[in-house]
Amino acid sequence: MTTVIFKKESNYDVSKLYDDFAKMLKIGNFYDRIEKGYKILLKPNLLSARTPDSAVTTNPAVIEAFARILLELGATPIIADSPGGAIRGTHRVLENTGMLEIARKLGIKAVSLESYGATEKKLPDGENLHISKIIDEVDGIINVAKLKTHSLVEMTLAVKNLYGLVPGFRKAEYHKIYPSPQRFAKLIVELYSAIEHKLIFSIIDGIIGMDGNGPSSGRVRKFELLALSDNAPALDFEIEKMAPLKSHSPIVKELLKRDLVPQHDVKWLGEKIEHFENFKVPSNWYFYLAPAFLTKILGKLVRVAPDVEDEKCIHCGDCMNSCPVGAISMEIGKTPPRFDYKKCIRCLCCHEICPTKAIVFKKSFLAKFIK
Repeated sequence: MTTVIFKKESNYDVSKLYDDFAKMLKIGNFYDRIEKGYKILLKPNLLSARTPDSAVTTNPAVIEAFARILLELGATPIIADSPGGAIRGTHRVLENTGMLEIARKLGIKAVSLESYGATEKKLPDGENLHISKIIDEVDGIINVAKLKTHSLVEMTLAVKNLYGLVPGFRKAEYHKIYPSPQRFAKLIVELYSAIEHKLIFSIIDGIIGMDGNGPSSGRVRKFELLALSDNAPALDFEIEKMAPLKSHSPIVKELLKRDLVPQHDVKWLGEKIEHFENFKVPSNWYFYLAPAFLTKILGKLVRVAPDVEDEKCIHCGDCMNSCPVGAISMEIGKTPPRFDYKKCIRCLCCHEICPTKAIVFKKSFLAKFIK
């Protein structure tokens, strides 16, 4: 039996969140999933070094509330992720997102997953998937995702949040190898399948989330949703119905194709929201729905590519350093980025990592009509 629990919550008061999680664990009969002495990875979404009010990363109050429950149960929580924003230092990401403060307050560790090294899993296409070895050193994972849209795969929820288990710059490299939404979704589902046995719970922080051009430059939204499940695909499936999307995201479609989403033996508890009002998908998303033959024939007439708003750019170089194919050039500290569109694979890593929302979408003539 799979259980999905929803709770309406309007703020990030730690004591209130603690009570919420305690009730959710009780009604789901989940307390026995965490044993005394367990070492537990608390895996937030730490995309970049943003403050909690930006809705880009998991709110630290959610992490603190659940960490307190783990400590009371005799477990040892470790806060860890491999941030996209680690280009300029993981410590900076942990500090700005509020994770180091939580760790200091509770006397627990907040670390980078890179420090654990990586193990390899052979993929069906022959590529090697690198996964942090922390999964071999913990007894379980509490996956704490943020409710956001995503410009490549439409939504980033519980299953997509596991991509942070890929250490370092290999995340950008995989965007080069798997540039389309469908191929990238297959990679994410392979990753989920490889670590599913270590997942205890998945949590969605949707109290404040993001729609529009997520995962970092979208519209901050108050969804007032907290969710918990012992099955990440089931959780994502239900939340995408709340959005509601016209059809499920590429990741959930791939999960469905592989029969990884429970369809029958599911118990829904708590306060389910029927749908989010005026939910916006990424502005470039419908471009990916254009027929392949059309994009091949018409070439540049059907294209969405990254561009920069010079007045917002702080010349930090994060976009250039995150590009897996070297399609961006700039003089750090002096000039904004310039794009080589012959090299660009439209993975949108630059858009995802930009700290000032300076990277925007430039649509070609015909792409503007694909809606």
